[in-house]
Amino acid sequence: MDVSGSEGQASSRDHTPDQAMMIYLSVTLLLDGLRRFLSGRARTYASSAVDSSFSLDFRREKRGTIATSHQGSLVHRSSAEEVAAAVFDAAEEFARTHLSELPADDAGRTDLEQSLAEFKKFLDQRD
Repeated sequence: MDVSGSEGQASSRDHTPDQAMMIYLSVTLLLDGLRRFLSGRARTYASSAVDSSFSLDFRREKRGTIATSHQGSLVHRSSAEEVAAAVFDAAEEFARTHLSELPADDAGRTDLEQSLAEFKKFLDQRD
C-alpha cells in the first residue's frame, strides 16, 4: 500500500520485517473504519492492515481538518471531505484494476464491493 500526501509518503513496501498484507481485506477495513470515523465524533482512528504491521492514523483537528500519519510522521492534512474522496477514489481504482483477479464468489471480493457501495452512499449523503 502506498500513500502520498502534501507532507510526506507512507508505504508498506520494502520493510524489514515485511509489511506485506492481505490487501483486499485491508482496503475493506480501511473503507469501513474511515466511514465510521468520519461520521462519528471520535478524535482518532487507527487503520491497521490485515496480517501486517502497516497502519495509518487519522486524527481530527480543529475546524474539521484530518491529519493522516504513519508511524508518527505526518503524511497529509486536509478536510474530512478531501480525505474521504481521496481514499474512495484510490479504493475504487484498486478495485477496477485488481478485483477481477478474484473469483466472483470470493468473500473478499464481495466484502470489498459492499464496502465500496456503502462508502459511495456515505459520500453521496455528505454532498
